[in-house]
Amino acid sequence: MSQEPSFTFYTYSAATEPEEQRWAYTGIPDNFFGDVHSARAAVLELRNDIIDDPDGEWPRMHIEKIETLPVSKDTLLAFLNDGVGAFIKRYEIVETIE
Repeated sequence: MSQEPSFTFYTYSAATEPEEQRWAYTGIPDNFFGDVHSARAAVLELRNDIIDDPDGEWPRMHIEKIETLPVSKDTLLAFLNDGVGAFIKRYEIVETIE
């Protein structure tokens, strides 16, 4: 019997967001990346855009590593019906960008 695969992705969020609410649906989509370097590049680009705006205020941002549950019909249904949080097996903050 084969084990369904799980996957590792990276994303980011404002460091001010309470951890217990991290995966709650807010209507604002998360961006996911296949590696930490791509996630970091996206955060740095976002930071440069905000810093260039005279009214912009940069919040500290966390780069996060997530591991999904093994992919199965049930876990995909949980993802579709309940959002990303229902599909996450493990979550870790790997870096904070000031």
